Amino acid sequence: MAGLEEAWRLLDSARRVHVVSHIDLDGLAAAALLLRWARRRGLEAVHSVAGARGLYRVLRRGLQEAAGRPGTLVVVADLSPRSRSEAEAVAALLRWGQRLAWIDHHEWPPGAREALERAGAVVVHDRSHVTAEIACCVARCGGEDLELVEIARADDSCSEDPRGLAERWRLVLRHLDWEGLRRAAEALAEGDLWPDWARRIYEAEAPRYYEEIRRSTRVDRYEISGVRVAVVTPPPRASGCDVQRLGLVPGPGEVDVAVILYPRGLSIRTWGKLRADCIASRLGGGGHSHVAGAPRPSTSMGPAQVARMVANAAAGCRGL
Repeated sequence: MAGLEEAWRLLDSARRVHVVSHIDLDGLAAAALLLRWARRRGLEAVHSVAGARGLYRVLRRGLQEAAGRPGTLVVVADLSPRSRSEAEAVAALLRWGQRLAWIDHHEWPPGAREALERAGAVVVHDRSHVTAEIACCVARCGGEDLELVEIARADDSCSEDPRGLAERWRLVLRHLDWEGLRRAAEALAEGDLWPDWARRIYEAEAPRYYEEIRRSTRVDRYEISGVRVAVVTPPPRASGCDVQRLGLVPGPGEVDVAVILYPRGLSIRTWGKLRADCIASRLGGGGHSHVAGAPRPSTSMGPAQVARMVANAAAGCRGL
């Protein structure tokens, strides 16, 4: 991974670590691994969470604080700049010599990495690994840390981990506020992979949550310009992985693209040679080769309009 050794040197020389992570399980797991590493060495380590829209604000606050705390390393985990201009805005914050490491596995806008690196940031960007795994490589972890990486990988790929923790955490995280998300990362950092408070939330919410998905999810199918598209509309708070796990997302052989439609976003799944990340990037988003996301242009845009938009974007996205 390019930048890995540089990131390790920054981490190894830090006297204080401030992790800014995404709010999903991969981001929180990556934060937990970095917090765990720092605290094992007696370093002060703090954690902030951010969504894509709030990243600049949270990062600005963290870097401004770091300017007054020499030896602080700010690490961004599992978030990508939304645009080159946002990356340039972050780069402009590094004018007092703050140290910034950025680890991520999502698609990045052209020029964003270069803008950060010119300002002295170290970027470790590898789309073939989840961010928790990249964090593990940066911190040179092993042993018990690897179970946390497996949970993050299972959540990111919508697959099963041996203990079923990815599925359960996925539900719990959807019921937490910002403080609750930080609490989750702290529990994971301490090695408590399934704390009692999380179990209680899961047991209270799971029956109603899964029943609502089964009862309320709607599937509309279209064929536009030779592209077979299914638009799946679940309840607003449902996870795409859970909708898929319950068998409500048409799969390979049935459609070319499945779109899970949320009030503010699209979760795009493809099979074979059609690239979900390519489709998503043409719609202002990004992601991985067969699972990606993009903003929903308007809440008034219905399934038929979404299907046409996705089919048009899919042109030229085969086998890239």
